[in-house]
Parts: sequence; structure tokens; C-alpha cells
Amino acid sequence: TTMTASAIPPATSIDPEPAPISTLMQYTPIIASNIVKITSSSFHFTTWLIRSSFSYPKRIILSPLSVFLSVSLYLLAPVIVFVQVLFDVLVLTPYNSVIYLVDAIYPLYVFCGVACITGVILGVLARQLVFWLTE
Repeated sequence: TTMTASAIPPATSIDPEPAPISTLMQYTPIIASNIVKITSSSFHFTTWLIRSSFSYPKRIILSPLSVFLSVSLYLLAPVIVFVQVLFDVLVLTPYNSVIYLVDAIYPLYVFCGVACITGVILGVLARQLVFWLTE
């Protein structure tokens, strides 16, 4: 037994090299931080490039169009207001009136419907009762 005890060195005297994965794990936060910085910077640069390349042609095209649109809307304002009033008088007012009447009559409709269904059920039961009694 003394031979096996002397063949195994004590635990304190073993100085193994650290595993490669533990060395890599030390640098993981730094690597991840740099990847995030590079990705964010490239995204910001790309969006800046896209926005700057589209802003100039957009100004050239949309500036005359916006002037034309504002002038035409200013000239058509009386027609637009007239069509809105006409739509309100001919479509929205009758629709709202019908909806109000339907809401007001709904309880009466339900009452009459329940009364009719009850009458049909009582009539059928009475007919069956008479049929069974006259047999």
C-alpha cells in the first residue's frame, strides 16, 4: 500500500495547465462587446447612407408636388366642404336615425318574438293534449 501512495503525487503539488476553453471564456465578454459595437456602428452607417442618398432626390421630386397639392386643395376646398355636408345630410343622418329607431324598438321586438315563440309552443302542446285525450 505504501507503493501506491507514493506513486500518486499529492493534490497540492499538481499544477495542471488551464483548459483552452477557460482561457477563451475569459475573453468572451470583451469579444461580445466588440461584436455588438461593430454591428451597431455598421447599422448606423448603413441607415445614414440610405437616408442621405434618398433625401436629396425626395426633396427635388416632392417639393413641387407639395406646392401643387396645397394649391389644388386650397382651390377645391369649397367643393370638398360641400361634398362633406351632402354626405352628412344624405347618408349619415338617415343611417343614424335608422340605428336610433332600431335601438329604440329592439325591446319591443324581443318581447313580441318571445310571445310568438311561447304561443307556438303552447299551441303545439295543446294540440297534442287534445289529440291524446280524444283517442
